[in-house]
Amino acid sequence: MKSNRTKLAAYLAALIFLMASTATAANKSTPNIVFIVGDDCGYNEFSFQGGSIATPRIDSIAAGGVTLSQGYVSAAVCAPSRAGLLTGRYQQRFGFLGNLPMHQLSVEGIPLTETVLADVLHTAGYRNIAIGKWHLGWDPKFHPCERGFDNFYGFLHGSRSYFPIENPPSQTTLLLGRESAGPDAFTYITDEFGERAAGYIDRYKDAPFFMYLAFNATHSPSDALPADLVTTKGKVIPAMTIALDRAVGNVLDALDRNQLAENTVVVFLSDNGGVQKHNNKPLRGYKRDMYEGGIRVPFAIRWPKMLPAGTTYDQPVISLDLFATSLAAVGIPHPTDKPLDGVNLLPFLTGKKAERPHQSLYWTHGDTWAVRDGDMKLVLNRKHKGPPELFDLTKDVSEKTDLAMAQPETVERLQSLYNSWNSQNKPSLWGKDDGDRDDE
Repeated sequence: MKSNRTKLAAYLAALIFLMASTATAANKSTPNIVFIVGDDCGYNEFSFQGGSIATPRIDSIAAGGVTLSQGYVSAAVCAPSRAGLLTGRYQQRFGFLGNLPMHQLSVEGIPLTETVLADVLHTAGYRNIAIGKWHLGWDPKFHPCERGFDNFYGFLHGSRSYFPIENPPSQTTLLLGRESAGPDAFTYITDEFGERAAGYIDRYKDAPFFMYLAFNATHSPSDALPADLVTTKGKVIPAMTIALDRAVGNVLDALDRNQLAENTVVVFLSDNGGVQKHNNKPLRGYKRDMYEGGIRVPFAIRWPKMLPAGTTYDQPVISLDLFATSLAAVGIPHPTDKPLDGVNLLPFLTGKKAERPHQSLYWTHGDTWAVRDGDMKLVLNRKHKGPPELFDLTKDVSEKTDLAMAQPETVERLQSLYNSWNSQNKPSLWGKDDGDRDDE
């Protein structure tokens, strides 16, 4: 009898070992996914973009993967851009048209009828971690831990001090999960988010994870560490950018030391263009503009196991594509009946497909809008008093020469495209868009 029990114990031990080995092998074959989102970063503020600020750790993402030279986001301000990123759908389709007002109404957030990327990855066994700025709903039902994330460390508002606050209001209080993380006990919040992200990678390295690391750097307020200001000779935005690079380096180091870098998809992008104190050269315009400076952003993706290193992809792509690309990397379908507006970029970035991922792209914000079809772009921008302007982006990336008078048929065609697209969209969930204050 004892012998049988011994044999059974040995069999169970072997079975458990086999199951664990199989799970470990599966985990190693399934990529981790890390989205690193900067906030209000200028197009020309990273050295991989040609900027004068040395950002070697962010540069390494581009050097080890693909720089998306015509990478767009779906909005020229923070919250709707993030809503599009996490749903893979133009946020106008579900009425998320601008930054969140401060009414704290139950409708202010990504509607629960929309599927967030973390929800889908959960079904594939992923652990989902959100760190940093949320800005996608104040009501408890919009909390990250209600939208597919297992862990959250960050704040709900659109901005806050980079330094500790003695008694922060609820929307800028750092939360650990759904509860307050306690008194601010960090030195500088950009470093804090990078260190927390690295810690989560160390902790959850043995199972596939999706990390949404949404920095508030380099958004206002202009807070920088004294040591970084010394490095930049007192220039604040460069000092904040150096801190962002350092924090990203912390995350990349965690992937390296846990031998995860080869099979981790790492994406870096900004949520929209920089404000006027940022460097958007050679693009025209800034955050909130429909010109390129408001919607074209620094954008790079690295996946050493699959993507060629040190390459540049020159066709237009958009942040909406990251949803479909992530699902393709994992090998799971989109499980809802709502069509995605983004596409899987992998066959384009690997050279298997030569055509454009998108023929047309669209933007709208308040009473301004833009449509790009091929390389022609029609823009109605609030800083330009007059009819829509037309630009050929292959020859005029700075949007200096308006071709509208010379090509009225192109204006009419692009206007019709925009009207058709916009007719499918919903009005703002919270009425008039009053959430565009300078602090967001």
